[in-house]
Amino acid sequence: MKYLPLFMGLLAFWSTAGYSQETGRTIIGDWTFHPNYTLARNAANYPGEKIEPPKGRFQRFKTQGAPILFYEQHPTERITNFVETETLPTGPFSVEMWLLNHVNLPVGALISVRGKSEPEEAAWLLGNYGDEVLWHVRTDGGTASLTKKIGRGWKKYWGHLVGTYDGRSTKLYLNGELLAESGEASGSLQLPPNPQIEVAGYFGEERYMKIANLVKASRLYNYALEPGEINTRFKELQQRVESGQLFPETFHFNAGPYLHYATQNSMNILWETDRMARAEITYGTTLPLEYKLTIDESAYIQEITLEGLSPGTPYYYEITAIAADGSRTSSGTLTFSTTVADRSAFSFCIIGDTESRPHVNHRLGELMWEERPNFIMHLGDVTDGGQEDHKFEWNYEYFTGITPVASRIPFYPVPGNGESDLYWYNRYHRLPDPEAYYSFRYGNADFFMLNSNARAELQKGGKQYEWLKSGLAQSKAKWKIVAHHHCPVSSDENDFGDTWRGESSRRSDPRFDDLIDLYESVGVDVVFYGHVHAYERTWPLKDGRIDQQDGVVYIKSGGGGGHLEDFTPTPSWFSNKVQRGNHFCKVDIFDGTFSFRMYDLEGRLRDFMELKK
Repeated sequence: MKYLPLFMGLLAFWSTAGYSQETGRTIIGDWTFHPNYTLARNAANYPGEKIEPPKGRFQRFKTQGAPILFYEQHPTERITNFVETETLPTGPFSVEMWLLNHVNLPVGALISVRGKSEPEEAAWLLGNYGDEVLWHVRTDGGTASLTKKIGRGWKKYWGHLVGTYDGRSTKLYLNGELLAESGEASGSLQLPPNPQIEVAGYFGEERYMKIANLVKASRLYNYALEPGEINTRFKELQQRVESGQLFPETFHFNAGPYLHYATQNSMNILWETDRMARAEITYGTTLPLEYKLTIDESAYIQEITLEGLSPGTPYYYEITAIAADGSRTSSGTLTFSTTVADRSAFSFCIIGDTESRPHVNHRLGELMWEERPNFIMHLGDVTDGGQEDHKFEWNYEYFTGITPVASRIPFYPVPGNGESDLYWYNRYHRLPDPEAYYSFRYGNADFFMLNSNARAELQKGGKQYEWLKSGLAQSKAKWKIVAHHHCPVSSDENDFGDTWRGESSRRSDPRFDDLIDLYESVGVDVVFYGHVHAYERTWPLKDGRIDQQDGVVYIKSGGGGGHLEDFTPTPSWFSNKVQRGNHFCKVDIFDGTFSFRMYDLEGRLRDFMELKK
């Protein structure tokens, strides 16, 4: 594992600055932010190269001064003292923030220069909180404060926020457009006696969110950017996002390694790099690694199936990507285990609707890792809207949050409406044909994974319905489990009528009626699904009533990171347990025992069920 700090101590601004002795136009600081997500203890390796965000120059002992209250909020994270005081601009300057805001609760971040020793007014401050942006400049000739309400950004969630000051005029830009300007400030910046630069995050509504989740890049210039320069920079950042590049000018993994669809004798591994690369894959049951495979054809997305493996066996592996210029980046040594023998005990975790919160995805990944399941089932909406033109939702969100656990535990997903076009879903998965739906055997259980986006195929006579009917009829497994994204049964507040406004709710989707009849007629034990961002477990159901002997249990697990939803104001006859909150589930199976648990975001047990055969 290597680290490439973009801004380090006293030397960083020289290494990152665009400096010209002829013009004196300097980029004082150029910072990239990306979450440093790893697992704990011996599993704490980040795959490949990365750029570190700015760090204060005093790490062992430091004082930060009083915090800035921003829109009446206290900061939840602060980074200070990462620029030498002598380099801070006193005349014309510009500052930018590149923001990705994909949560529905108010959060914010700012970059500013203010006094360290006294809680005085900032010399300048650029920030965003909720749907408002602010640009504040204080000079010896006056003070300019510009605020503006904003709507959705580029691709709904991205904002290139730029503040400029040229000595006479203060201007605020968003995504290349001038939002506001003022002539109230003029002359030199009024720096305090002990100035310090600070980046602060305000995430009181999103407990696990960090600055690097909202701010993806920032720059400080010692000159006022012209509109054309701002647009050029905006296009540069847009191109970075379109390609899924996480770090500029750094050879790195921007997806994976990603384990999915294991068997007793094989493991599928996928990864992506920011540039075309070939690869070497080494693996084995001991270190040093004894087997080596090569992929000689260069590509961005690469995948391989390791074959000839032994059942229920731990393996080590490492992916090394090699670019055209010979540079290399390595995943470091990672681990996985193949599928267990048919009569062995096994466990799996369930997560759904990871969507827009990599900070929640990662937290749940940490908790699932501590359980050491054999595999993880994903119930769809891997992304919120990761269609063909929203590739960034895979690189910046899903793989950012899930890679630490997904590089060690294989995933078995189903597609949700967030990836209903299957464009990137199919490119990032190697699943049995036709990929959108498939089945697998694990231990003494058969799993049937459906694509519920294709609703017509789930009706009688539809190809998925007939495929499932045939598969269930042929199944000899003790446990039969079905998974898909959409809800056949749900007590949520408004998917089947707004129950807070008196509208009646059928509390089920009639398009699943044929499937429900099939589940009940052929002995399906449990059906897992997501879509609604909450948790619900039903009683065993059959023929429209509770049947604890022959009924099917329906479990909705949609709390992986999407915007949380709520339930009807009155109880549903079929519902055994509901919970509004982020969560994951775990199942342990051995012979005739099916043990189920649900845990919240803090790792607390919130539900338990046991089935016996």
